[in-house]
Order: sequence, then C-alpha cells, then structure tokens
Amino acid sequence: MEIVRPIVQECFIPAQYTSSPEIIKNCLQEVLSEGMMYSQVSAPADNEDMTKKQRENIIKKHMEQFTTKYYESDRRWHSFLPDETHPRGMKPIAKRKWEDLEAVILAYYEEQEQANKRKKITLRTLYPEWFAYKWQDTNNSSYMNHIDGEWKRYYENDPIVDRPVVEFTTLELKNWARNKIITGKLNKKQYYNMAIIIRQSLEYLVELGELPCNHFAEFKIKASLFTPVIPKEAQQEVFTEDEEKKLKALAAAEFAEHPNRTAALAVLINFSLGLRVGELVALKWKDLKDSYLHIRRMEQKQYEQLENGKWKKHLEVVEHTKSDAGYRTLYVVSSSMELFDKVRETNLQNGYTCEAEDYIFMYRKHRITANSIDSHYERYCKQIGIAKKGNHKARKTALTKVADNPNINLKDAMEFAGHRDVKTFINHYCFSRYSDEQKRQELEKTLNV
Repeated sequence: MEIVRPIVQECFIPAQYTSSPEIIKNCLQEVLSEGMMYSQVSAPADNEDMTKKQRENIIKKHMEQFTTKYYESDRRWHSFLPDETHPRGMKPIAKRKWEDLEAVILAYYEEQEQANKRKKITLRTLYPEWFAYKWQDTNNSSYMNHIDGEWKRYYENDPIVDRPVVEFTTLELKNWARNKIITGKLNKKQYYNMAIIIRQSLEYLVELGELPCNHFAEFKIKASLFTPVIPKEAQQEVFTEDEEKKLKALAAAEFAEHPNRTAALAVLINFSLGLRVGELVALKWKDLKDSYLHIRRMEQKQYEQLENGKWKKHLEVVEHTKSDAGYRTLYVVSSSMELFDKVRETNLQNGYTCEAEDYIFMYRKHRITANSIDSHYERYCKQIGIAKKGNHKARKTALTKVADNPNINLKDAMEFAGHRDVKTFINHYCFSRYSDEQKRQELEKTLNV
C-alpha cells in the first residue's frame, strides 16, 4: 500500500494535548468529524475509487471500537486489529507515525471487504463477467452461442451455481462432475465441452487473485465413466463409389436442364476438392489462378446476443478459415477446371460479372449459401434412395480418395484437407469406400494363397 505525502502538517496534534492520550483521542475524533484530516494513504490498486471520506469513516469507526493512543514513553501510535487467533481476540499494532498506523488499519479493512466480496461470488453471479471475458479470446460467435447453450442446459437450474465458489472442495466438484456424466450419459467430448464453463470460470478467479487455486483442475475422471461412442460405419460417413456415380449423374442432369443452377456444378466440383461447405460458397474468382485454388475465407454463422438473452443469427463471409491450417493452396484437376469454366460462362450469360472480387457460385444475383448446397445433396440422396448425406460426407469422400493413394504423402494429404492433427485426419476422414462384395474379392486375392 502506497504512502503519500500528507497534505496537512505532519504534527497536526497541538503540543498541549500530547500529555493526555484521552485528549489526543478526542482531538482526533473532533478533527475526523469535521472533515479536517486528509488521508495519508492512497487507495489500493484494486479499489482506486475509494474516496477520502470513505477512508475517514473507516478510521473513525475503528477508533470507536478499538483504543487508539499515542504514548510518549515509546513515541509511537498504538491500536489493535481483530484477530481470532489472539487470546484477547485482537492483536496490538504500533507505528511511529500516524500515517503508517492509518495505512495498516485501512489495509486490514480493505482486505476484509475483499474477503466478504469473495464469499458472495457464485457461478451465477460470475458467469456474465466470465462470458464477456471469454468472448475476447475468439471471433467465433457461433462458439459463444454454443457455450451459452451449455450454460442453459447444464448449469442454470443446478444448485451448485448459487453456492459461494470459495466453499468448493475438490471432492465436491469431482462428485458433481461424475454425477453429470452418469445422469447425462455423456461421452468424453460432451463432458469436456460441458465442463469448460466451471473449469475456466474458476481459473479466471485464480487469475484475478480471488481464489488461491482451481479445485476443478485437481482431479481426473476415469475413462470408464464416459458413455462410449460407437463408431459409425463407413457407409454412413462417405459416399460409396456407386453412390458417388449416381449422385454426380443427377447433378449433371440438373445443370443440363437448368443451366443457371451453378450449385449443381459446385456439388460436382467439390468431389475433387473436398472443401468445407463454408469455404466452397465463399470462393471468389481471384482465388482461382491457373490450375490452383487458394482457400482464404469462409461463410460463417454469426450470432448476436439480444438484451433478453436470446440469440439472433445471420450469415457472413469472414476473411479467415476455420484454423490456420485451413489457409492452403489446392491443385484443381482438369475435369474440375472445365466445370469452373462452365460456371464462368453461365455467370456471364446471366449478367453476372466475373471480376476478381466476385463470388464464383451465384444464383439470382446472390451468392449461393451453404444451406443451398446441402439442400441439393439432400434432394439427390432422396432420389437415389440412400440415407441423407451432405457436403461434409462429400469432403470425407474426397479426402479418403487422397489418403488411399499410396503415392501421396500423408503430410501432403493433410495439407490438402486443411488439417494439422494426424489423429483427427485418420480417425474422421479416412474410410473404406468399397462394398462388402468388393472387400471379399480383395481379401480373396490377398489371402487365398
């Protein structure tokens, strides 16, 4: 606590009163009550709004409760501070200068005030502040909308959010987490998404200095508690060779019948590019140079939280990709380059310019959206008679083809996909595209010696 220069004379007690401690006390109280005494202590860094009057009131109340005297015998100011560990319930303090004594007294009561504030902090009162702090770390409002949904689902009606966080224990939090997993039948990913709020909120308080430690980080959950995730069959994750052939035929037929529907061409093109649907619909003509396509932006859902707590959604093209790995340059095969030429020709016929900043896929003077692309897939799948599969399954299909090629390096395949994590790429983007009969035939060739 910083000591500042006194505004009044250092020896503000008249000399005739120094022989009588009681007269000194009365004099001090008189000076305080008249507002003549200026504080010698600056406000603590975390409470700069503390006024001179507030400091004076603290000192006045303290003097009413505890004897405060100046003793000529040791030429020091003496007083007391509450202390439950002391036999008398208070401990003596002494300073040679009044301003030093005042500083100790103010520091004590300031700490007590902060401690009382900490006792009142609950997850419910903290959540809006932490949520605002969390939003500073991301430009993805969709993610923040998801977090708010997790709050409403797992926390809003849970009694734990109204308990003071200073009372949390490691065992209590561990039991709470296990109960959430068991009752909600959560898998590992669902649990960690749910736990972000409580774990990071407590960590936030630690960073603020309001908590000594984060008890939620002091335990681990056994893997056996999580609900296992049953892997989906390959046929659900990619288009088989037969399905891809039929779907492409439908897309080509639609464009032949309706030449202004370039979304059908987008479907055909993406079976060789494997783009995320948001990347696909955000392509501009400047991104296509010679036989290479530069991925630099994407369509993203943006959310705005209204005053009533509800969220308003709109679509927006943002000048970044899903991750840093998403910035990539892809080779465009000759058949897809021909399709891009068809798109350009169609746009010009419909009166759209194809300048560098113009979007590639247009319909009725507007950029085609991700929803429009996925609706085409839904319609095609229904006509073929297969389960609904969207652009993301077409992306997985293209990436699986790349991964199947023994002459393509794994690192190159991951760069093509826009991934850096090998585990993610292998587990979620590499599938068998062969039918059971094809698999049997290949096993016969390989193993029937």
